[in-house]
Amino acid sequence: MTTALIIGNGQIGAEIATQLTQAGTTVRIATQLTQAGTTVRIATRSGGGAAGSSASTVTSTPSRALAPSTADSERSSAASAIPGSTAEAPATPAPVPTHIKADATDREQLIAAARGADVIFACAHAVYDSRVWERVLPALDSAVLDTAAELGIPVVFPESVYAFAGLDRPITESSPFAPVDAKGRIRQRLLEARAAHPATSASVIAGDLLGRTAEPKTSVVRMCITEPIAHGGRAFVPARADVAHGITVIADLAAAMIRAAEVLADVPAGTHRLLLAPASNPTLSEIAEFTHAELGSRAKRPLALPHWVIRTIGLFDRSMYEVGQLGPIWYEPCVIEPGTLAGSVPTTDWRDGVRQML
Repeated sequence: MTTALIIGNGQIGAEIATQLTQAGTTVRIATQLTQAGTTVRIATRSGGGAAGSSASTVTSTPSRALAPSTADSERSSAASAIPGSTAEAPATPAPVPTHIKADATDREQLIAAARGADVIFACAHAVYDSRVWERVLPALDSAVLDTAAELGIPVVFPESVYAFAGLDRPITESSPFAPVDAKGRIRQRLLEARAAHPATSASVIAGDLLGRTAEPKTSVVRMCITEPIAHGGRAFVPARADVAHGITVIADLAAAMIRAAEVLADVPAGTHRLLLAPASNPTLSEIAEFTHAELGSRAKRPLALPHWVIRTIGLFDRSMYEVGQLGPIWYEPCVIEPGTLAGSVPTTDWRDGVRQML
């Protein structure tokens, strides 16, 4: 791919942007230097990005990645002009994503943002409230799918295990839907709508997320385990701490979504693929024990809050209410098996994901 539109700049979208831009490294091949890179556009409602990033509105043509300086270009040309030279020239700066302003539920704005792109990575979401999901997510998905279909480009979505929460066996790419709450039923409807839509798409399922870009409000492992321990406290989990729990490192999810986009290039138009990102299945106790070991603190067993406690707290706290509705994935084993992408994308040890957060 040469150009990608990423909708959303949170923990997943930011990691995809990093991987796509950092892929543009200089490769030494005999007498010439080649560079494989992707022009990345990041669409958000604010149009803002990291310090120093460019921003434009969708009514203008998003600029391509910043070119290397004239001096760098001249040095590279001089090096490549030496017959038989294999000396490595100065590395070309990694491309810089362009940040553009677009409302992901507005089809016209999305079409303007996506025009000329080879793929859309749909990473925008809504607050952790099933009532908001019901109101926002179907329209969001519909706008993205309509845009992809009209422009004839594929779209890749990150996906959770919520639509499969009631399974009493490991989650695979052929598992039947088994939602247990409103969020799971919403996820099922979204997946069914993607499969029925004429757009070419993929949904990449991941476990609970951890890693470099993990945000405390959206990563249970960071919020309940690594952050409390790092501040001298004790881990507390809204779950049983002694059962296997599917975990995905965000970098692996991003790599799986990029690989999914490549897979979609070889499928008939209108195909939807359900794929699994790399995952491991440690217990939350293992994660807490490893975190203590990394920090050199005295190991303490996580405080495992019983389900009835979470449901009681949920009467006063919406986030805990939503967590409590998903009891099976927290109080019973939630195992994710390898899928089609196994072996074609890197799999990071969950311990390295913890180290990234620490």
